[in-house]
Amino acid sequence: MPWRILIPLAVLLPLLPLRAAPRGDRAAPTPASTENQPTGPDEVFAQMQHTFRSDRARGKHLRFQFNFGDPQGGKWWIEIDNGAYTMGKGTIPRPDVTFACTGADWVRLANGTLNGFQAFITGRLRVSGNQFTARKLDEIFP
Repeated sequence: MPWRILIPLAVLLPLLPLRAAPRGDRAAPTPASTENQPTGPDEVFAQMQHTFRSDRARGKHLRFQFNFGDPQGGKWWIEIDNGAYTMGKGTIPRPDVTFACTGADWVRLANGTLNGFQAFITGRLRVSGNQFTARKLDEIFP
């Protein structure tokens, strides 16, 4: 039974951003300046458009669904099709992976102010579908 928990964690750990723990007299890492950080899911997806790596998306056909609860709730989707992508609001049929959390938590994850591993473990971030495909999102949109 424990392996059923450990395998998804081992797959998701590289996907989720982690913060280093402070050591000795070194200061804890702080998030980057808040000047250019998104404040809503719309802004997160707008920034993702600028980080798209078509070279890493060649030959891939993937569908991602994002379901966000309040605050800042809504539904978004991304479809990768052989080096190109489309994204929009709403739902997409037959997603390979579905991410679910509050819109505010998604923004915190994108800003680096919410630890992805902790969000996953505590249930604030839920990932369903193909876990290997979930890892591709971070590769294609670094």
